[in-house]
Amino acid sequence: MTLTSRSVRIALAAFLAVVLLLAVAALAGATPGKGKGKGQSGKGTSPSASQYQYGPSGKQYGKTKVTICHKGKTITVGAPAVKAHVKNHGDHVGRC
Repeated sequence: MTLTSRSVRIALAAFLAVVLLLAVAALAGATPGKGKGKGQSGKGTSPSASQYQYGPSGKQYGKTKVTICHKGKTITVGAPAVKAHVKNHGDHVGRC
C-alpha cells in the first residue's frame, strides 16, 4: 500500500480534527465558577469580576444611596458602587 500525498493530507486533517475536538471538550469541562462548593447547590465557587469590584452578592449596593451622573442620566447607586462608576465609566457625583 503506497501513501499518496492526498491520503497523508486526509489523515493529518482527521488527526487535527480529533485533537481540536479533544481540546474544546477539555476547555468546556474546565469552566470556572461551575463547581459546587460546601453548602452550595450549583452556585459558582469562584468570585466573578463584579464580586471583586463591588463585593459579595446582596451587599454590593449598600443602604446609602448616592446620586451620580451616569452617561448623561441622573441615577442613584449604592455607596460602594460610586468608586467603580467614577473610575470605569467617567461618571461624576451629583445630578447631570
